[in-house]
Amino acid sequence: MWAPPLGCARAGRRPTNSPRAARSSPRRLHGSGRRRDAPPAGVDAAFSCSFARHQLPHASLDTTPCFYVLPTPLASLLIMPVARADLYGETFASVNEVLPARAASHPDVPILGVPGKDGVVRTYTYSELERATNLLAYHLASVVPPRAKGDATTKMTCALLAPSGYDYAINEMALVRIGYAVLLVSPNNSPAAIAHLCTATKASVLFTAPAYVQNAQEAQALATEHSFEVLDLAPSAVYSDKAIAAFSGVPYPVALSPADEGALTAFIVHSSGSTGHPKPIYISGASTAFNIATHFGLSGLTTLPLYHNHGHSCFWRALYSVRPLWLYPASELPLTTPNVMSILDQPSVQPEALFGVPYVYKLLGETEAGIETLRKFKLCLFGGSAMPTELGDRLVEAGVRLVGHYGATEVGQLMTSFRDYETDKEWAYNRVPPALAPYFKLEEHGPGVFEVVVLDGWRGKVVSNRPDGSYATSDLFVKHPELDAYKFVGRVDDTLVLVTGEKVNPVPIELTLRGESPYIKDAIVFGVERSQTGALVILSDTVNPATPRSELVKLVGPAVELANSEAPSHSRLTEEMLVFLPADTAIPRADKGSFIRRKVYAEFKDVIDCAYSDLEGGSGGSRAVGALGEMRSHIRELIASIAKSSDGLEDDTDLFSYGLDSLAATRIRNALQREFDLAGQKLPMNFVFEQPTIEKMSAYLVALAKGESVTERTQVEQMGDLVDKYRRFFEVPSTLSPDATSRPSASVVLLSGATGSLGANQLAQLLSTAEVKKVYTLVRARDDAEAAERVAASLNEKGLAGAGDARIVALAADFSQDRLGLSEERFEEVKADVTVVLHYAWSVNFNLSIASFEPHIRGACNLIQLCLSSRHLAFFFFASSVSAVAAYSGPSDVPEAVTDDPHSAQQMGYARSKWVTEKLCQIASETTPVRAVVLRVGQMVGSTVDGRWNETEAVSLMIKTGDTLHALPELQETPSWLPVDYAASTIFDLVKSEPPAPRTSQCWHVLQPRLVPFSDVLDALESTGMTFERVSPPEWVERLRKGPQDPVANPAIKLLSFFESKYASKPVAAVATDAAPAPRRSLSCTKTLAVSQSLRDAPVVGKDLMAKYVDAWRKSGFLAPPVKA
Repeated sequence: MWAPPLGCARAGRRPTNSPRAARSSPRRLHGSGRRRDAPPAGVDAAFSCSFARHQLPHASLDTTPCFYVLPTPLASLLIMPVARADLYGETFASVNEVLPARAASHPDVPILGVPGKDGVVRTYTYSELERATNLLAYHLASVVPPRAKGDATTKMTCALLAPSGYDYAINEMALVRIGYAVLLVSPNNSPAAIAHLCTATKASVLFTAPAYVQNAQEAQALATEHSFEVLDLAPSAVYSDKAIAAFSGVPYPVALSPADEGALTAFIVHSSGSTGHPKPIYISGASTAFNIATHFGLSGLTTLPLYHNHGHSCFWRALYSVRPLWLYPASELPLTTPNVMSILDQPSVQPEALFGVPYVYKLLGETEAGIETLRKFKLCLFGGSAMPTELGDRLVEAGVRLVGHYGATEVGQLMTSFRDYETDKEWAYNRVPPALAPYFKLEEHGPGVFEVVVLDGWRGKVVSNRPDGSYATSDLFVKHPELDAYKFVGRVDDTLVLVTGEKVNPVPIELTLRGESPYIKDAIVFGVERSQTGALVILSDTVNPATPRSELVKLVGPAVELANSEAPSHSRLTEEMLVFLPADTAIPRADKGSFIRRKVYAEFKDVIDCAYSDLEGGSGGSRAVGALGEMRSHIRELIASIAKSSDGLEDDTDLFSYGLDSLAATRIRNALQREFDLAGQKLPMNFVFEQPTIEKMSAYLVALAKGESVTERTQVEQMGDLVDKYRRFFEVPSTLSPDATSRPSASVVLLSGATGSLGANQLAQLLSTAEVKKVYTLVRARDDAEAAERVAASLNEKGLAGAGDARIVALAADFSQDRLGLSEERFEEVKADVTVVLHYAWSVNFNLSIASFEPHIRGACNLIQLCLSSRHLAFFFFASSVSAVAAYSGPSDVPEAVTDDPHSAQQMGYARSKWVTEKLCQIASETTPVRAVVLRVGQMVGSTVDGRWNETEAVSLMIKTGDTLHALPELQETPSWLPVDYAASTIFDLVKSEPPAPRTSQCWHVLQPRLVPFSDVLDALESTGMTFERVSPPEWVERLRKGPQDPVANPAIKLLSFFESKYASKPVAAVATDAAPAPRRSLSCTKTLAVSQSLRDAPVVGKDLMAKYVDAWRKSGFLAPPVKA
């Protein structure tokens, strides 16, 4: 019965190596009078099987399994075997032909079953549906003007706002019959969304059921740019059973020929509106008529509403295929296991397929009887949201033929998990069909996680969100380790960014909680810009509302424990952050059943804020801070209670080396905040990261209680500690290799950070010269193959050459590990080959403390040690940052040299870590034979070649607020912006330059020596057509703080803390905020300019170059197109 959503065209065939194809065999088709021993022309013999089906007495079907591409709205390709039913060889040019034709050929065949409130199913035949449609069409033609005879140009739209069911079906068919396009409005929409849809589609009338009159009228009042009437649905008496039986009149006369009618829009569906107002999608009558011919030949039960694309498709395919469909009446009958079972137990209800959201399968999967019911279906298809892994595994192991499908309203159906059910249990992994492959693109969003992008040319794509015509879905997948298959893991806009900068994917946690506990109906993880995650837990109906919280924690404990065991440490839930809500709590949902995260967070904001307030202890507790020894003992006991042990824990033990993770650190901080009287002060959220030993935490609390300033002293102290710790790290070989070079040779380069902007440009430049024989690119990845994919993808995405160059040796690495995480054999190979190391990889996260950067510092030291032990005594070049000297307080410009004062660094962990590593480079150069050169890199901007500028950098995100906030700050700064391609060229000049004398350090300034007032930057932006208000920096920060909190809609919000530290009028947090930085000095470039021709030639960012950057951002969709006058 069911097949792809409406809107498709035939595209191709199932591959002959398909498991299902391998089981094909000839069969006699009902009523054909012949054997199909060979497939018809153009169809592979492997497709000669067809799905078993319930044979209805009046249906004589010639079926040929095939594939179909959906070219028009709603759906593209569902690659699966489907049966095309060509009854009597007829084809339909318009959807209006379908029901009359079937009513003529199969008048008494039951086709639609609808259970009532009492669960009793009322079944309708084709003849009854046709008569009801004609009766209502005549009635509606007296209420609204029908399409005039022969009028094929007027656009006529009516909106339908009603519960799904029999009345809905008759109304939409009658409205189409009298010539209207029907906008199928979900009752879940807000009045504002309804107003938006009616305005966008120019609907003249909104027909509404009594339950939704108030929303309809509010929508009418809100629609200031377009007016429409609100009318009640016709009374059901118009097409009652009595009226149907009495009707013997002439069918309603349609106004157009089928061909003319088919060219017009028949239905308008809409997206869920999960990231804003829902978007209308238009479907013509012809595409509907053609594509309902694709189906499984299975009768079905659907729990999806008719105003949702999937449910709507099921209904129309049933009409075409002469395979009955039962509609679950969710608006009248609560979706519970007993109710579903009672409907299925009725003798007249015999569906062969079940179509529903995962929640339906969770309900039925909770009992053995429910699983047995699912096992009887020939097909159990789920969609709309992800299926909990544990639930799906359990059902498949029990013999349920479970199939997932993935698609979007904007691009249609893309992938399914159809497979050989007996041998292939990977139900969660969707397969890319051959017809989709040329238009299917994966873009990496972190190691092993990819966003699906649908390229222009895919016929199911009806919306584009990029200038090249492609559609970026925001849906994230991971690859199967062996199959060419992909598992959905969440959305880009699902990702939660904690205040620590760590990212959380909430979807797997939510799926485990829902799937593993019978006490949890639903769960939504929260934590944006917070220190740790929490979860709204909606309890199931089986839980007594009076159950104490302590008992609730025990009930859901096993599911929480399992979710935590599968999650990164920073993502894990603690019992304090479980917010229990009663079973009847209403959660904002899309029609497909998935909750709308943005709306949930907004609706439950007060509840979430209260949970964090309780967790973080407000302004403190009542217990007085004791003496230093007393505090040591107390903190030790606290750590033991959280870590479950304190064996081997000394007062000076680094807690993270001891095994504590970020979540444990947050719990320690919150417990101390709640318990002790801190005189109204708040501990920094990264308190334990900054004070990572018992001794340091105790001293901090004692100092705080005495009113002493502690933060800056301890941060600088940590910088010194790290220098002292790692200066003893370097082991000098007893004898130097005879192959040690006295000056850099770029014949074999080890490059880190090759997937970043500077690294990718540097790699392309290295490959452009014959001097370079090999480039080892060390990348964070699961294996070398993935590392190679990431490097190639980075070059391609940035429009750089070299992706297929055989000189690239991509390796999966971890710089903080021994041998850089490489195998011993590979590490020895690198040591023997490498002549130059360019180290660019570094976490660009301005929210982290210096303690969080220690793995990066250790990684740099590991690379220096590699150079020391390498055959050629390789040169080491470290990409530092001007932020390492942003607070330099010397009498003149910042010199091209490593500074001795740690206070020179900008007061954030990133800058301090760069200063520490600069210092270690200096020490290594002066105390060992290695040449460790510091490249102090300034702000880089986009390439001068094609204008591509990294969209995640701070400056890019600031410029983006000209779109999102319609404001930019009037900074009193003179930026020294250097195009990234010139930065790479400058570094290559420096690599080839004369090396420093032995046992001396060297530092270069890679930045634009010619400064530009920021007001000139704003002028250049305005010259590109951007419109924004110029405001003071504090005002801009305040607008950012109050602006959209969604990092997808407003990506600059991710750097709010960074921008606050630089531009807010006053510190945000008393204790955690550093003293104001010293006035910024200019950086001398005298030595670097003398050596580098590229730096001397580098252009400044004026109007021409800025126009190139803005144009590139507009092409990528990062910036909005200019407003037309």
